[in-house]
Amino acid sequence: MHENLCTKEMAEAANNRFELEMYKCLHTWVWGHEDKTILRFNQSLNNYLANDALRDFFLNTQHPIQALLENDFIACHLSREVENVYFDSESGDPLLARTEQRIYNLARRMSMEKMHIPFRSVHPNKQTEAGDTADVNTYPENSEEIRYNSGNHFISRPANNNVFEENSKRCIAKSEGNLHVLFKRGYLEDRLQDVKEFTGALHTAGETRLQFMVIYSRHSPQEGHYGVSLVIMDPASPNFPKRVMVCDTLLKELPQHPRWWNHFIAEYSQVFGGAVAEIIEDLSHPLQKVNIKGENPYRHDWDCPYYAASMADALAELVKSWPELMLNGSIDEIHNAMKYKMPDYYHQNLEIKDRPGLQQANRLKRWNSGREVIKELLMELAAKRLMNFK
Repeated sequence: MHENLCTKEMAEAANNRFELEMYKCLHTWVWGHEDKTILRFNQSLNNYLANDALRDFFLNTQHPIQALLENDFIACHLSREVENVYFDSESGDPLLARTEQRIYNLARRMSMEKMHIPFRSVHPNKQTEAGDTADVNTYPENSEEIRYNSGNHFISRPANNNVFEENSKRCIAKSEGNLHVLFKRGYLEDRLQDVKEFTGALHTAGETRLQFMVIYSRHSPQEGHYGVSLVIMDPASPNFPKRVMVCDTLLKELPQHPRWWNHFIAEYSQVFGGAVAEIIEDLSHPLQKVNIKGENPYRHDWDCPYYAASMADALAELVKSWPELMLNGSIDEIHNAMKYKMPDYYHQNLEIKDRPGLQQANRLKRWNSGREVIKELLMELAAKRLMNFK
């Protein structure tokens, strides 16, 4: 497993260099846009640069993050590899420069989805006007846990969508032949309708091979938790599956069903009828720990998109390499075979990693998800430069 090679001192030194570069960048912008310095009022230049210049820059620049990424030093820092990031041992948060945190927080206030860098900003209600992350002590009385238990800690719906798109590109690429990875926005019932219609079309076209459908989706509009299914369909019988296995991620004592079991049953029954409940098998992996009242709020786990993507990857790989197992193997055999395909979360002896090991794996994935969004913005900039050069 990747070890955190970056010390706090190393990260602070890099952050200090970034602050100096941002100071120079904003200083240059101010001299060229004095008519845009709305928030300066009677502040000295140094105070303005320290407090409000970045906010004015965001308010008066059409694509502020892209504009900042034009600076190679800033681009290099914002897109740095995870080996160059220090993570707090208690919360798992990356140690960001003050202005860097402001960039992500201010970007989150914008309506553009691409501006939401995953897991690097906090909800606008938890920010100061300048874009700093507000101290927990400034929250209303008895609300200290909100920062970590409200679902808003370094997360937003647009950022979730960016993570979804990142995982989707990788997982869908595994589709081939009679393996289909269904990884689209929407809910489980939507995807099951897709499966039914697609299988019916194959039947009409004369297809006879069994079809393996790996579905990654949120459960329902009422319950947004992510889960994965493997649905095996025979085109000769497009209205009812040959085999169904569902995967949840919440920590539980096996063989108990996960908390969302009734959602799985309800969504499948809506599409295939009540009889489908008799063939649904539980292939869940108890990876995700949710908070229990009274526990340390830092311990909550928001990483179900990554757990679910790992399960989808494992199922797709097994369909390719061992379809007979997926068709006729016992649920325990398939469960263990999946563990071999999920080395981020299981040891080679198939034992689940301890909580720090799981947290470390997801910490790296969270940072890289943000990095993917920034890299896409850099690619767009490079394409524009090429067009202008031509």
